Amino acid sequence: MLSPIVIGALIQTGVVIILCVGFTFTYMTEKFPNFAHTAVATIGTLVAYTMVRIYGFNPYYTWPVSTLLCGALGVGIYLLIVRPIRATGAREITLTFAFFALAQVIGSIVSIYSYWFSQSQDAPATGFMFISSDFTWEGYPGVLLVTLPVCAVLVVALYLFMTRAKHGIALRAVAEDEPFASSLGVNVPNIHLLSWFLTGAFAGLAGAIIPLWRYTGLGYSDEFLILVMAGSVIGGLHNVMGAVIGGFIAAVMQKALGALAIALFGIQAAGYESLYPMIFIVTILMIEPNGIMGIFETPHSPARALRATYDRIRGYLSKVTHVV
Repeated sequence: MLSPIVIGALIQTGVVIILCVGFTFTYMTEKFPNFAHTAVATIGTLVAYTMVRIYGFNPYYTWPVSTLLCGALGVGIYLLIVRPIRATGAREITLTFAFFALAQVIGSIVSIYSYWFSQSQDAPATGFMFISSDFTWEGYPGVLLVTLPVCAVLVVALYLFMTRAKHGIALRAVAEDEPFASSLGVNVPNIHLLSWFLTGAFAGLAGAIIPLWRYTGLGYSDEFLILVMAGSVIGGLHNVMGAVIGGFIAAVMQKALGALAIALFGIQAAGYESLYPMIFIVTILMIEPNGIMGIFETPHSPARALRATYDRIRGYLSKVTHVV
């Protein structure tokens, strides 16, 4: 029987991987960090909570609804914000600040809805959880048994989509060189729409999962944003599979370092758990600026040079040992 800490870490890993994939999609195609990504996930939580508390839906039935609605929201964000700003000739830094502002706007809208909900429905809009609506099997919560297979299926489907499907290959081409992809006949505007739909859909799915796993509320928080950014940077912002690897490492290492810090320094060390993702980002950028996947993509990466040096030393030692 796994401990509650391990169960929570496994669920968090699945959620962070899903969010990292969506965050990386935006950066691949638009070349700027989407600071509103976790705010869109909050919309997914809002949709799920509304469906469960007002209409009595099973929490798992809210997952596809939140996914589709937030996917549509992602498309709307592209059409109403990204494309008009791009049309003015603005650079990526302008969009970065615009999405920081968008995150605050979404947070304010969600807070207004949260106040309305608590007043009109006589239900808490903060500190809620769907644990009473979840099922268990052999003592394990259903969210663990569902989230991990869903995450695995999404990863496999995403890999096949990016490597086998026509639109997935076109998306990679646009992310690599948009003018060249356009000259080859790729419908670039449609690829951007697809990318933003996937970005919003992944955020919405993660947002719908969160209330089944932990206490949350109808209010935007950047608690996950730093962790998601860490996972994406660790894996490599230009590679979706890197986002999967980076999200896994960031989520696991945050919990592992948190448990180690508590064991060494006491329960007060739990308040510094949010610092660990920042340490990951700085460390990885110092060793490999392009993330873990950069080791395989950059011919002269520092990590690859370090590994080559290690191999030479090991070979020399083996020869010395053999002679002796």
